[in-house]
Amino acid sequence: MPSTSAILTSFAGIVALLSLFVYFYGIPPELKRKMEQGALKTMGENKMSYMMKDQISKVPDADQQDIKNLKSSLGNIAGGSAQNPLGDTAGEAADDISKPFTGR
Repeated sequence: MPSTSAILTSFAGIVALLSLFVYFYGIPPELKRKMEQGALKTMGENKMSYMMKDQISKVPDADQQDIKNLKSSLGNIAGGSAQNPLGDTAGEAADDISKPFTGR
């Protein structure tokens, strides 16, 4: 039976080979898109609602709690309004348009 160090060494070697493969050849765009859609689905978002909430969260913060609450509420309202098939289609269309620039 192999020792623990032999098992760990072989596991580290496999991880290193996979890392080198990804470094030199990258992740295929189809797999990237599938992983992104899976993550968004897990969060209960689609691309458009996620982008809207992200843009609203980039508004500079104020020291006043009312402004922070308004910003949070506005982000949830705008993002929630895009959580439908139309928002999903719009997000995918924006992604398709930006493909040449982003390489995805």
